[in-house]
This record gives sequence, structure tokens and C-alpha cells, in this order.
Amino acid sequence: MVCPKCGSRDIVLLPTNEYVCKKCGYKWPMPQPDYMWIETEVKKAKLFEKFIDAPVENCEELLAQLLKELDEKNAKLLAAKILMQRAERRKLTATELKKLYEDAERCLQ
Repeated sequence: MVCPKCGSRDIVLLPTNEYVCKKCGYKWPMPQPDYMWIETEVKKAKLFEKFIDAPVENCEELLAQLLKELDEKNAKLLAAKILMQRAERRKLTATELKKLYEDAERCLQ
């Protein structure tokens, strides 16, 4: 931690959640953590449970549904995860399995 005013590294944290520079006395608030990622992870877990057994069979349809709730990156990753989990749950022939894995790979592009 560096003082934004003088650059000193001699900093103290007060019980009021403020930093104080011992050199120049400048005070500034402790930044608050961003917990949005927790909400996103909970939403992804709920969507996984919702769509793991849904009748949606291909990446495009699944992505269209997930993009209503998530940003593009998270939707693609979750769609690929769902498709791969489906492939692992089912007893498929090698050809069918390959097709599902290819569809999952398309989701990541």
C-alpha cells in the first residue's frame, strides 16, 4: 500500500476502515470489495441445474437461453460445461460422444 499523496509506504489501518499515512497524515477510505462475482457464480449454478436436463440439444439454442441471464463469456463457458456433462452422463457411442464434444467446443468459440 502506498500513500496516494506522498508515496510513502509507512501506512496504518485505523479501526474506522481508513488508511493513514504516518509521514504526511493523509487519510483515505479502505476500498470495499466487489461481491458481484459471487452473485454470478450462484446464478451460473442455478442455470446449470435448470438446463442440465433441459430438452435443448445444441450449443446455439443453449447459448440463446443463457445469454438472457449471463454475459457472453460466462454463457459460453456454462454452455460448454452443460454439454460436456450431458455427454458424460449418457451412455453414447463413440460417434455420438464425438458429436457432443464438438458441439461443446463450438460453444467456446
